[in-house]
Amino acid sequence: MKKTFRHKIAHYLFLREFRTSHATHQMITFERAKSIGILYDSTNEKHFELVKKYVKEMRETHHKDVLALGYYDQKELPAMRFSKLGLDFFTKKDLNWHFKPMATVVKSFVNRDFDLLIDLHTGNSIPFRYIVASSRSKFKIGKYDKAAERFYDFMISTGDHMTLPQFIDHVNHYLKLFKHEPAK
Repeated sequence: MKKTFRHKIAHYLFLREFRTSHATHQMITFERAKSIGILYDSTNEKHFELVKKYVKEMRETHHKDVLALGYYDQKELPAMRFSKLGLDFFTKKDLNWHFKPMATVVKSFVNRDFDLLIDLHTGNSIPFRYIVASSRSKFKIGKYDKAAERFYDFMISTGDHMTLPQFIDHVNHYLKLFKHEPAK
């Protein structure tokens, strides 16, 4: 009961803060994108390893500047998981009482002018919404959620049982389809 009430207040405060979205977005093709931000839930070790591999592939194969920000759903990161170049984290202790991320690493992430922001989180989480809504990224991609339509430029319908590897495949599929800049 207490958590539900807290979530309702947090959702209300989030909507109040982002009542209007003034961001101007532009379509950036994957080929033209130089910088990419990736947002994901790193609580699951397999998800962390998958995203780490995805970041490495984008850097080495596609020569992109990639920064991944993972959320770990505990107060502390496990001993074997630590931030390193291009793979940053925030935890429960970095959230204020209404789930807004307050960590310096998050503020730095949202203030970067990424060409693409790829939100790989497939749940409905207030901390992720804050980051996406605050991000200065030019083009934002994420899972379809009617309540978050105004914060994304492109959303992918995932169904109820799509795994993270399947979602990454869908993201890659659509990124490859975006070949040409729209007419101005």
